[in-house]
Amino acid sequence: MRVPDPTLSQMLAAAAAMLLRPPEAGILAALAASDGIEIDLARARQDFYDVLCVPQSGRYISPYAHVLSHGHLWDDTCWNFPPPRYDGGDDLAEWYEAVGFDPLQLDADPMLRGPHRALDQVGFIFAYLAGLVASEEAGQPDSAAANGVISVFLDTHLGKWIDRFCTLLGDCGSPYLHAVAGALADCTEMVRARYPAVTADLLVGHGVLRQPPP
Repeated sequence: MRVPDPTLSQMLAAAAAMLLRPPEAGILAALAASDGIEIDLARARQDFYDVLCVPQSGRYISPYAHVLSHGHLWDDTCWNFPPPRYDGGDDLAEWYEAVGFDPLQLDADPMLRGPHRALDQVGFIFAYLAGLVASEEAGQPDSAAANGVISVFLDTHLGKWIDRFCTLLGDCGSPYLHAVAGALADCTEMVRARYPAVTADLLVGHGVLRQPPP
């Protein structure tokens, strides 16, 4: 029996999970089966912590939208980013609250949890999108509103920084994170194609948002 292709919401959820938890053997086995990529588990787990969790590692890439959005490329060779702020993603709070999304309830590694983690961690954002897309795919009563929310959210909060993040992650020297970057890039392209931009004022008029995003 042919296994059905994953839905977009499932792909977004899987991408979020790869940014929130270190890889397990099953993930690497799936990569080997689908792409022929053989990756050492111990190295992949160390790469996850070095690159996404530990700023002192010397390999760290900050996984926060408010940081990635304000990077500067020096002499076309080196990126410089500001330090992350605990309140750097607070403009996402209204979006999350509108659908009851609580990133602190996600199954994330302890190093990525805590009340002072910025709300715009890339894994949080993709998990939020996964829930909205799943609602729209299921044709639930609020699916039309979810469609509009997704479109405005993408236009407002998924800017060029995500492409920058995918490039940096893909070039960090980790075979596992190179695969993660590819999955993120594919999801980003697919979700942007499915949900074209709409006017935020329409969502305010229907009570989805209290006011248009800045």
